[in-house]
Amino acid sequence: MESQPSQPGRSVLDPFSSTGNNRCRPNSSLAKSISDASSQSLSSILNNPHVGKSGFYGSDASWSGWWSSSTAVAPPEFAPLVVSKPGSELTRSDFQPYLSSVSEQYSRFEDIRNHSSKENVDLEGIGGQGEALVACLREVPALYFKEDFALEEGATFRAACPFATVAENLMLQEKLSHYLDVVELHLVKEISLRSNSFFEAQGQLEDLNVKIVEGCSRIRGLKETIRILDVDLVDSVRQIQELNINRSNLLALQQKLRLILNVNQALSALKLFTRLQD
Repeated sequence: MESQPSQPGRSVLDPFSSTGNNRCRPNSSLAKSISDASSQSLSSILNNPHVGKSGFYGSDASWSGWWSSSTAVAPPEFAPLVVSKPGSELTRSDFQPYLSSVSEQYSRFEDIRNHSSKENVDLEGIGGQGEALVACLREVPALYFKEDFALEEGATFRAACPFATVAENLMLQEKLSHYLDVVELHLVKEISLRSNSFFEAQGQLEDLNVKIVEGCSRIRGLKETIRILDVDLVDSVRQIQELNINRSNLLALQQKLRLILNVNQALSALKLFTRLQD
């Protein structure tokens, strides 16, 4: 037989054993309550409704038989989807109603966008225009930009050519040549900045000239048409009116002549009667 453990050893181990038992008891009770609740909640789900006549599960009470019951609803049959080729049935005429409905708004949008872009371009061009004149005024004296500048005037000539010696005159010529180069350079720059508007105006002028020529040709055609109508219709109608007036005048003249004839005959008869009476 194995010897029993000594009393001191037992007394040392007892507190730990009691503590371990006290810790395990709540865990075991909690696990038991959870298992009872789960068994109660799952029992109604796991019970097979197809129980045999003897109260036991028979061969006809299998899960496959329960799922394959004759009372199961058959899945509905859907018609197979007809997959059409992408883009085979769509044409431009299908979108024509939509395009017709938004055509006016889209054209207005295009006009506004073109107008705004043109305004931006014009503003950018205006920012660069005029700088050449400022640069010329910085380098060239303002005397040469006066509206009444004329070298034939004595005061203007003395202000523009104040030198008298040959060396000073040569220096003045070089300075004037420099001024001319500066003005020419900035003038070319201004022309390049305004080239777009210049060519646009030239194109508009050419279009206007073409329209004027077309208008003149149309006017000549209208004049010819009016002349033909005048000859064919107006002249004949005027001639008919003149003939009717002449006819009316002749009829009136004929009546007056007949009246005069009757008066003349009456006078002749009266003279005859007076002679016979005598």
